[in-house]
Amino acid sequence: MENINLDKCFGCGKDNPIGLKLDITYVENKSHIEFEVGPYHCGYPGLMHGGLIGMLFDEAMFYAIKKVGIVTVTVSMTVDYISPGLEGHLLICESEIEKQEGRRIDVIAEIKDADGGKLIAKAKGRFLEVDLNKVISK
Repeated sequence: MENINLDKCFGCGKDNPIGLKLDITYVENKSHIEFEVGPYHCGYPGLMHGGLIGMLFDEAMFYAIKKVGIVTVTVSMTVDYISPGLEGHLLICESEIEKQEGRRIDVIAEIKDADGGKLIAKAKGRFLEVDLNKVISK
């Protein structure tokens, strides 16, 4: 895999002063993110913003693929919102590769409340393997 500097990434970048600085680990073949919903992560008072849920999914899916050494970009993602993510709760987001056909990689993910395992949302994403040198023009 190319050496990609993600230090300024909004989701996982450790050098992004306004980013979330997510810590992505792995549990078996799944990427794993633990995220505590704070007051600044909410849309309606006490309820996690849906766009932030989408961003967690995008990060988890990217890292599920990165684990196997493939550089990708997001092509599409669908999210099913099941239950609200509540302020003050710890959420667990996990993702794994569902299938790969050529350069296309389909990924699935879920977010659950750490206390009791209540399903918050589930998602499917499609990613495309790319050569970043051809995608990014300087």
